[in-house]
Amino acid sequence: MLRRFLFTFSIVTSIIIIFSVTITQKREERRALETTQKLLAEKVDFLRIENKRLKEENNALVNDPIQVEREARDNYGYTKEGETTYKKYKFNISEPENEKAGGSTKSNGLEAFLFEGPFPWQVPLCLIVIASLFLLVSYKL
Repeated sequence: MLRRFLFTFSIVTSIIIIFSVTITQKREERRALETTQKLLAEKVDFLRIENKRLKEENNALVNDPIQVEREARDNYGYTKEGETTYKKYKFNISEPENEKAGGSTKSNGLEAFLFEGPFPWQVPLCLIVIASLFLLVSYKL
């Protein structure tokens, strides 16, 4: 009878551990894909805005002679006859970037202990330990 119990117990334990490992791997893959998806969506939004700005700039350079003259003066130093030019300095001052939004969500301590991290099998492991203690105590009585 004890041999049968140990055999059944080892099979159930193996199944639970394999299932837990598989679930952990899939969860980590899903989190990585969600992070990648969020970063790519932000990049697409940025590129759409940049594309719109560049199209407007292109249209201005093609259709607006005042813009063409401004670009020639600012970037290439062209002047009209009799004009005095002064060297213009461009200072690249930018605001510091805020913290990126790709961080993980915060959860309470018990949930983080039970289901997150590199070893999220604490629940199945605890169930196995409790079941084995209960069965061993019940066999002795």
